[in-house]
Amino acid sequence: MLFLLKTLSPLDWVMIVSWGVIFVVTLIIELETMDLITIWFSFSALVTLICGVLFLKPLHQIIFFVGLSIILILLTKPLAKKKMRGTFVKTNTDRLIGMLAVVTKEIVPNEIGEVRVESQLWRAVNYEELNFAVGEKVLIDAISGIKLVVSKIENAGNIEILRK
Repeated sequence: MLFLLKTLSPLDWVMIVSWGVIFVVTLIIELETMDLITIWFSFSALVTLICGVLFLKPLHQIIFFVGLSIILILLTKPLAKKKMRGTFVKTNTDRLIGMLAVVTKEIVPNEIGEVRVESQLWRAVNYEELNFAVGEKVLIDAISGIKLVVSKIENAGNIEILRK
């Protein structure tokens, strides 16, 4: 082993130390974030460091590191993202999206009106330049800040809103 290390040139030592530093820094970043951002570079740096000790030329080490990093990202990132994504659970106000509401204060273009949903009054807007009369049933499409974004319901006369 000592015989192998004595044949390394100063440039080889610089490259080996560089891969070691890249490995440690990217590993620390990964351990701090746990977002699978730099783990690919950590692994690539470690493998490249081993290849550097086994006399892979410096230019080939750089090409190998970049190539291996790209391959690892392309092969594993989508799979890891899919596993980490989980499911989205609607909480609090998110559950209002898709529900029906009744207009309690007229909604006109460029003005804020008011709707009642689940016995609560909410400020409401419509971005389609439509008018909504008091008592009209509307569909909640989104939440924008503290306002509900509502839209017209086709054939709203047949819809009944249940009260709790």
